[in-house]
Amino acid sequence: MSRQSSSVHPQGGDRVLALDAGTTALSSEVHANRLLTLSDLDDPYTLNLPRAFGTGDVYEFLSTGARTSGSIIINAVGTAPSNRFVGTIWQRTSASTLVQFSSTVNDIITLNITTTGGAGVGDYLKIQDTAPAQWRVIFGLFTTSGAQATPFSG
Repeated sequence: MSRQSSSVHPQGGDRVLALDAGTTALSSEVHANRLLTLSDLDDPYTLNLPRAFGTGDVYEFLSTGARTSGSIIINAVGTAPSNRFVGTIWQRTSASTLVQFSSTVNDIITLNITTTGGAGVGDYLKIQDTAPAQWRVIFGLFTTSGAQATPFSG
């Protein structure tokens, strides 16, 4: 299958890939160890991670514009036992208030463009497959509006 038909568009060689809005099943062969850009500013993304096995693969997500609508969902739900996120995500408001939210058991990150983040150009998440059923949050920084709330659920 070509990259064009798999909802992936190469940019700047093989290191940066633009993801189409909609639902994408991420795979280690196509998406791991690359910067995955989210450039559709009005449509939702649902990004389903592969099962975590402790491969060390890294997935980086970057919003390339200020989003106005459409949530971003990063889903680590897999077959039993469920994958989980372990780590901390930072959020900032336009007033430069920083808040952190941590997870050790959740398997979904939802960025709703308001309280849980995902609104700003440069919003970024870096995660790593560090153990069976475990995704480590290496770094996450998202722009919020209004009251800040945890992006972790599930």
